[in-house]
Amino acid sequence: MNSTTTSLSSRAVAATVHFLPFLVSPPSANNLTNIVSLCIFLACLSLTYDGAVPAALRLVLFVLATYFGHPLVTGDHEVRHRMASTAITASGTLLLFKAFDVCVVSLWDKEPPHWVRNGKRVPLPHTFFGRLVYAFDLLSTNRGSSWFDGYSWDWAPKYVATYSPSVRSRLSNAVRNLLYFVYLYLLVDVLETITQREHWSISDPHPVLSLSIPKQLFYSLCICVSTCIGIILSHSLFATIFIALGCSPTAWVPMFQSPFTSSSLQDFWSNRWHHIWKRPTGRASIPIMMLVPQRWSWSTRRVIRAIIIFGMQTIWHLYLVARGFHVRKSEREWRFIDESTVLFFLLQPIGLLIERELLVPLSRQILPEKSRAFVTRLWAWAWLLWTGRYWADVWVRSGMWSPGEGYIGWSPVRGVLFGQWFLV
Repeated sequence: MNSTTTSLSSRAVAATVHFLPFLVSPPSANNLTNIVSLCIFLACLSLTYDGAVPAALRLVLFVLATYFGHPLVTGDHEVRHRMASTAITASGTLLLFKAFDVCVVSLWDKEPPHWVRNGKRVPLPHTFFGRLVYAFDLLSTNRGSSWFDGYSWDWAPKYVATYSPSVRSRLSNAVRNLLYFVYLYLLVDVLETITQREHWSISDPHPVLSLSIPKQLFYSLCICVSTCIGIILSHSLFATIFIALGCSPTAWVPMFQSPFTSSSLQDFWSNRWHHIWKRPTGRASIPIMMLVPQRWSWSTRRVIRAIIIFGMQTIWHLYLVARGFHVRKSEREWRFIDESTVLFFLLQPIGLLIERELLVPLSRQILPEKSRAFVTRLWAWAWLLWTGRYWADVWVRSGMWSPGEGYIGWSPVRGVLFGQWFLV
């Protein structure tokens, strides 16, 4: 029985390596992930109890989560692919943010998170089994969705709380997600075929910015689209598996809300882009915002909060790219403070400020109502494509567009065109 299980497990890992190598995680990372997750689970469980003892326990659990989370995020896990290394770092960092939220920031909350069903808050569970279910559901959500049909969390964005799939049948949803996964897989293959056919020099400090303007904008679009699709790819695969196993389709809210149809830059970052990091960074900004004087205007505090959140994103992405680079240490030296990464992320709040303080007021004064949305929509596209060139530079210099890297390990496009079916 054990040999059969081991054989099946080995085949599953081999299949994952061939098709989606970025999802492969070594035992060293898996063990640390389980320990940190257990700490967060116990902290979520303690939220259902009142008193100073559960609060003190959460602080102890935060220390433990940090102790085991540090080697998860910084350790050498002997992975072959940059994307796999960045995936481990990303998930590990997300767990540490979650631990800080549940264990530390919760100390300032008046009450713990609640489920919401049919627009009404559900009381906290009082049975031990109910508390266990509550803790697991809170641990496993990043955007406020729930494993249970019709439920969400009271901090969920509106599109998550009100999500209802067009088809309620689990079988139909599983088939739809599977077909969507196949479509996305092929689209990623096309994009990676295009980007990896370019002869990039990762020693060039500006491999994309040194190209002609049309090529710069094209590769900026490629990085925007491939980042979006890369996130959706794994989500659609897991949605297919879990819905087929009986999970409610409402638990699998789409990762994005049609980001390329955003009506403004504000709409793009606040509503359309994925919200994986919105609550973690938003919650982490609370202790920092306490240092900002309350007498300052709401508008000023909002700008400061945006700068803090994008600053966190900048630091995290600096480290994320550095970790991906260290998979291949011999290629070139990598500085942690990378100019292009800093420019891309810290230019975003500047773009939001220009849009709100200049473009929106001017368009209201000189343009008819129907034309105003066109101006902010054009601004969103222009700003993202222009600043996206910096992120494309980072992606190339870190080797993410080098042959053998990327999201997929089996390529039907390159197989048909060049006979290169397997990439790993």
